[in-house]
Amino acid sequence: MDKRYSVLSPAEQVALRRDLMLRLEAAPAMPIPAVIREIRKTLRLTIPEYARLCQVSPRTLQDIERGVASPTLSTVDKLLQPMGLRAGAVAAASWP
Repeated sequence: MDKRYSVLSPAEQVALRRDLMLRLEAAPAMPIPAVIREIRKTLRLTIPEYARLCQVSPRTLQDIERGVASPTLSTVDKLLQPMGLRAGAVAAASWP
């Protein structure tokens, strides 16, 4: 966990994760890089920590979050797995 944050109680962790799920459900057309960054930030993990958790390289994660790299579906699934999510398709819509 990023040392800039204080330790959360289990109830606080659950509340943060529920809030994240609500935000993601409210914006189904959010770009993959934004979703991944939102998950990582909510879990309070640094890029190296989240990359290790998801079994991808930190550079790959950083490039995906910045929108420089286009991840494969298997990489996206690895990056969404910590929140129990999988990649899917939604109707085309504009996302702010």
